[in-house]
Amino acid sequence: MKNILAICVLFSMSELAVADEVWTDLEDWKILINSEDVTRCYATRLFEDGSEVQIGTEPAINGGYFAIYNSAWTHIEDGMVGQVEFDFERSRFGGEAIGRIENGVPGGYAFFNNPAFVQEFARRQTVNIKGSNGTEFELDLTGTSRAIRAILACQDDQPTQGTEE
Repeated sequence: MKNILAICVLFSMSELAVADEVWTDLEDWKILINSEDVTRCYATRLFEDGSEVQIGTEPAINGGYFAIYNSAWTHIEDGMVGQVEFDFERSRFGGEAIGRIENGVPGGYAFFNNPAFVQEFARRQTVNIKGSNGTEFELDLTGTSRAIRAILACQDDQPTQGTEE
């Protein structure tokens, strides 16, 4: 299994979406800018089961992240440590996951610094995601290639930290 560096942290996507600036809308995906600490761009999408998925950049630490949240996942506890696996059929990525509850919505945030993960995410139509806590589901990746290109363009539009524009 290919390994990604993954750390899961939770924050409520719906709360963030209110505070973050919309950069553009792409069919199912919305591209947003979060300027809270370091300016970073991300895509968010709401699925029929109530899950909210986010993928974005982490420029301060030269990587990106995948996050998913769902109020039905009441078994996820703040600080819970586990593993997450992304199975794209031909390749797999996995790493450590740490849960947290924020605004009552459980979920997680997985940091990655392997460009192959982003390439697979953009290239495939589905991914099977499995957590060590037993949560497993297939995620439809329709439109993610376009969304990832938009995330990178959004990030390129942002001022570099430490410079004035």
